[in-house]
Amino acid sequence: MFFKDPADELEKKLKAAEARLKNFEDVLVGGSNSGISLQQKLFTNYTESIVPNVDKVNSILELGIKTLVSYEDALEFTIKSSNDIQKSFGLSRERLDDFKISLVNAAPELLKMGVNADEAKDIIVEVGNAFGNTGVIGKEAITELAATTKLTGIETSKLATNFREVGISIYDVGDTMKEVVNYAKSVGVSVKAVSDGVVSNLGKMNLYNFDNGVKGLTKMAAQAARLGIDLNTTFTLAEKVFDPEGAIDLAASLQRLGVASNDLLDPLRAMDLAQNDPEELQNQLVDLTKTFTKFNQESGKFEILPGEKRRIREIAKEMGILPEKLAEMSIKAAEFDRKMKSIEFPTANKEEQELIASLSQISGGTAVIEIEGKMKDVSKLTSDDIKSLKDQEAEANKSIEELARDQLNQLEDLNANVSALAAEFGLNVVVSKEGQRLQQLGNATMNELFKEIDKEYTGEDVRKTTSGLAGPVEEIFVKYAKGEATLTDVATQLGKSFVSLTDVAKKFELGVQNILDSYGNKLLEKSKEIYKPVLDKIEQDKKKKEESGEGKIVTVNHNFNFTGDPSVVAKISPQEAMNSVLTGLKSDNSGVAELKHILKTEYT
Repeated sequence: MFFKDPADELEKKLKAAEARLKNFEDVLVGGSNSGISLQQKLFTNYTESIVPNVDKVNSILELGIKTLVSYEDALEFTIKSSNDIQKSFGLSRERLDDFKISLVNAAPELLKMGVNADEAKDIIVEVGNAFGNTGVIGKEAITELAATTKLTGIETSKLATNFREVGISIYDVGDTMKEVVNYAKSVGVSVKAVSDGVVSNLGKMNLYNFDNGVKGLTKMAAQAARLGIDLNTTFTLAEKVFDPEGAIDLAASLQRLGVASNDLLDPLRAMDLAQNDPEELQNQLVDLTKTFTKFNQESGKFEILPGEKRRIREIAKEMGILPEKLAEMSIKAAEFDRKMKSIEFPTANKEEQELIASLSQISGGTAVIEIEGKMKDVSKLTSDDIKSLKDQEAEANKSIEELARDQLNQLEDLNANVSALAAEFGLNVVVSKEGQRLQQLGNATMNELFKEIDKEYTGEDVRKTTSGLAGPVEEIFVKYAKGEATLTDVATQLGKSFVSLTDVAKKFELGVQNILDSYGNKLLEKSKEIYKPVLDKIEQDKKKKEESGEGKIVTVNHNFNFTGDPSVVAKISPQEAMNSVLTGLKSDNSGVAELKHILKTEYT
């Protein structure tokens, strides 16, 4: 054949086109043959030209994409959190919406701190339980409590309960704890230990007078953390000398045990310290313990003198304190005192001296500190060294939320920001009025359908229909098995059942139509109910426009006189006359004013 079959040729062309289309599809979507999508190829080529470490960029983007909160995730989060809050407080739908808004406002901020958004819900529940009410907690309080918990490791419920006991609002917890954190850092002691000491003993502010309130308690907690003691040790002593009898007994016992100089030897002074200055009472206790120790040059460490060990036991017994706690305090107090005495920088204030002493170590009898990777004798520190130490620890201008965010590394911070951005979008879509109406419509769509199905096909109807169809078939097979029926009988019954099945199918079809008719009406009613606020607003706007005359078409009838040659004027068409009038009005402001006057006086 000299000519190819047109049908065969067309088929080959179609197959070739399909193959090219398949290859193009593989490239676009990353099919099994290509292994990588066109988008990925273009992105990789681009990043290779500008970024030396493509793998790192890809991994960061991958993490970001994985943390994106989809609308479905946001919807699931708000529904689950709302249900948990409702179960805890028994709220109405209207009140629950207020909590939803509070949750949504706080969630992105929590994510920026690397805190799980679920903790926003937990904070609301815990604070509500602690306060015994169902007041809505604002975004500021939620984020500050979450930041404080992340920074200090103290549970939200404990923060809320303990601060409430001393009359401090949950909206002030963040600022208060920020001061606690900053002071702990400024003197070089553990933030967690100081924070826990303060929060655990806030109730003591109702029993004793502290210098500057929480600040005085913070200083006590910092000293206790530095010396490894429990604040309860000091408060046990305070209770001991709070009344005259206890103060006199302790003073007499200390004198008998050879204590030479200490404010605790004066009963009146001891009572005053217990009631009005627990911080100084703790200082007196620390000073007392310093006399029990001595630095051993050979071993390079502090030791309790042999003759003082029995005295420690006796003094501890009189104070109501465990001997081992008093001994531990003695060693650490003496060590810290030696570090403080090693500091020879004259302009360093007390906090700077305590910072240096807390960060330094005793090595060979000398206090040394690491600055910029090098060990340095504290007695040889310069002003630049002290500034470097302060810069490392000082964060006074940062909020409690910023301090919490500082705990994240760069990748965690990027991850947190991407999550927060996605949550900001998804969650606000979910709780918007339009979004909530859409959710209600979606729920109504399914609920109304199921209601109509249940109404049309009840369980009893299904059982009767099944029995009517399967019963005779089962009966004939039983008879056949017993030899009481033939295959002809079986075939006859199957034919009858098939006819019955056809009738059932027709009834089912009719039922479906009934469901759709009723369902459509019910869904329309439900839609009107859900969107009633919107429809009412449209109607109100329409009435306002009608009342104001906005958009109203007004027909004006007015006579205009045209002067000139009668033969020319008579030939002017109505359209030409109108154009002439409009041109005149546009070029003559007085004409426009006249027209406005006519409309105002004759047609309003």
